[in-house]
Amino acid sequence: MKRSNLLLAVSLAFLLASAAGLAQQSQGINYRITNYFSVAPEKVAPMLGEARTTERKLMQERIASGENIAYWVLLREAYRGIPASSYNYAISVTFDGAPQTPNAAKRDEVYRKATGMSFQEYTQKLNTLRTNVGSVLYRVEATTPGSPAKDGNYIAVTRWKITAGRGGDYGNYVTNMLMPLNSLAVKEGRSLGWSAARVVSPGGAEAPFNAVLSNTVKDLAAAMPTTAPSPETAQSRFAQVFPKQNFAAFAEQGQALRSLVRTELFEVMVAVERPATVSSTR
Repeated sequence: MKRSNLLLAVSLAFLLASAAGLAQQSQGINYRITNYFSVAPEKVAPMLGEARTTERKLMQERIASGENIAYWVLLREAYRGIPASSYNYAISVTFDGAPQTPNAAKRDEVYRKATGMSFQEYTQKLNTLRTNVGSVLYRVEATTPGSPAKDGNYIAVTRWKITAGRGGDYGNYVTNMLMPLNSLAVKEGRSLGWSAARVVSPGGAEAPFNAVLSNTVKDLAAAMPTTAPSPETAQSRFAQVFPKQNFAAFAEQGQALRSLVRTELFEVMVAVERPATVSSTR
């Protein structure tokens, strides 16, 4: 993954939000920033220890202070594959709206309260435990009702390249077809939550992928079942949601709109969710 500038990504998010104006605000578009990290084997234990204690407390304090953070999660890549990716951990932050421009003085106050250090001091400490190898800014396109991931859950991620000129068709496919199907999976307990996101930055024709689907399940056993579903299962579940539509046409539509780039499986190591009673300042 190419190294990207997080500040540029955040600025771009603001630019997009401003350009869309009131129409975008009414739709409640949310954004997500995922930073990817390389953690050396000897640094894994101290990094996780820090994340489970002080960093978790810090995120809770940041949310309580009014930051529009809806969800923060530290992920371990459960299988790196061959060739291995440049990262083995990731931190994903989902915002209620677009990321806010920080107030430096208030930020330092929150950091000192939670960690005893300023923002810069604590960032330097974290940088000794993990190396940032890149970041991606996403726009959340669709999400099912459900609970955000908890410590110990697993998230299956598929990265896609949308067929050139079919971005609008892909968006309709996600919201009108994939979201209802995955809402049924959540309702039946086969999934804890599902979301679709579109890459905002880095973009362009050379970007390796521009869309992501994420499915959260309870544990490793749910992520890697030992019994394969029957060939008819997918069709019967499709018929439950779309009794008058053709399953084969649905599958062909998916193949025409996108191509699979990469599949990944992550374990949720630390998760912090904004309590329902906490409201953010948009």
